[in-house]
Amino acid sequence: MLLILLGAADVFAAEKAPAPAFFEALYDVPIMPGLSELPDEAVLFDKPGGRIASVMAVSTHAGNGGILEFYASTLPQLGWQKINQNQYVRGNDRLSFDIVSEPPQKFVQITLSPRAP
Repeated sequence: MLLILLGAADVFAAEKAPAPAFFEALYDVPIMPGLSELPDEAVLFDKPGGRIASVMAVSTHAGNGGILEFYASTLPQLGWQKINQNQYVRGNDRLSFDIVSEPPQKFVQITLSPRAP
């Protein structure tokens, strides 16, 4: 009987877990827990050679290493291939990260651009 109750508790815990959030302009790039999107900073262009998008998020407690580790573990699951510490590619797209510290905040800018031929 105890095993059944523990199993039920796991089901309820899974139901309460929040769904991952994604950036509005980059709908397939997740927002790391602890980052807050700054929607007014988003820029989006569609052009014949591909789309260009830039989004910004802020945190008062996330470190550079934690941010980069989150995306290094998450983006490959979404088909992105890491080409260096701050850049990923998928198909004809390139995704790059810039982290700027302005204590006590960290600003994370993620930019999608066409991949160079």
